[in-house]
Amino acid sequence: MILMFIMAIILGIGGFLAVTYLAQRPDTPAEAAPGSEGTFTVVEGVEVQVVLDANKTVDVIGPVDGQRTVEVAPTQPPEQPVVVVQAEEQPTAVQLTPIPQPTATFVPPTPVPEKVILIDYIVPANASLYEVASRIDTSIALMALYGLSAEDLVPGTTIRLPIGNAAYCPGRRPYAVGEGDTAYSIGRRFGISAEQLQQINNLNADFRVDVADILCVP
Repeated sequence: MILMFIMAIILGIGGFLAVTYLAQRPDTPAEAAPGSEGTFTVVEGVEVQVVLDANKTVDVIGPVDGQRTVEVAPTQPPEQPVVVVQAEEQPTAVQLTPIPQPTATFVPPTPVPEKVILIDYIVPANASLYEVASRIDTSIALMALYGLSAEDLVPGTTIRLPIGNAAYCPGRRPYAVGEGDTAYSIGRRFGISAEQLQQINNLNADFRVDVADILCVP
């Protein structure tokens, strides 16, 4: 009788303790203890949901007094490969030496010889303008153009006689055009046509010749 009474007391105390324990057990997963960054304390028997994080690891340290301490430590980020960028060597600029340009050499045009030159002429005895003008390289009109007249023809004196310049007609002879001359008459005198005389002396289309002018003839 006494034994049954003692067992009833023991069962009552055990039931009371069980109810008290169940009442005090937390219903939610453990949270991080304040002030312990990265460490979580979990009570034994309590379901814990662990969310995987590639940057963290989970280490079980417990048990201590029915508790297990789960330490979550961040993992070291993977080392990034060091990329060495080698600067490309820039080519050295080549200093070009300017090439001097050849300078044009001025060549003066060849001067055209004068049509008429003056020569020293000794007046012979009984000379006349017609006699002096018998030369093909002068004429009475040419002598008059240079101021010579019959009064200047004093025998034995030297005068400056204008004549056609031979250098003006290389390979040909100078002819002084007189009064009444035409391209046709001059051509017949020297055995050429008026067209040939025109071509040699660059006459115009009218075959014009001027008195006292110098033409080149064969």
